[in-house]
Amino acid sequence: MGLQMNLGAFLQRRGISAYRLVKATEGRLAPATVYGLASKPAQRIDLATVGTMLEALSELTGSAIGLQDVLEPVSAAESRRREDARARIAAPRRVGKFEGSSEAVPEGDWSVTDQLAELRGRDL
Repeated sequence: MGLQMNLGAFLQRRGISAYRLVKATEGRLAPATVYGLASKPAQRIDLATVGTMLEALSELTGSAIGLQDVLEPVSAAESRRREDARARIAAPRRVGKFEGSSEAVPEGDWSVTDQLAELRGRDL
């Protein structure tokens, strides 16, 4: 079993918007960083970013927020499924002719949209 940080679910449970969190960081975190973390579960994140975010969340909620509050478990099967999806995106199987050809290259079993949705853990 693994762990992932799911800021979006935490914010939703507490009724805090990503915009409000951006404002609470007082410019220490870029809006794109906060919105990115709120829109999909993070697999990797900088520890300084986590510290700044937890500090701002503690101020917003009025109680101490720790890392355990924004983490959620990920089953081994889910971890394997996501790793498989990442591998398909990183090295897609190409069948047919390559760029510059007059024939289209098939995308395989999944479209890019399906693969990205799989990584994000939701349907688009």
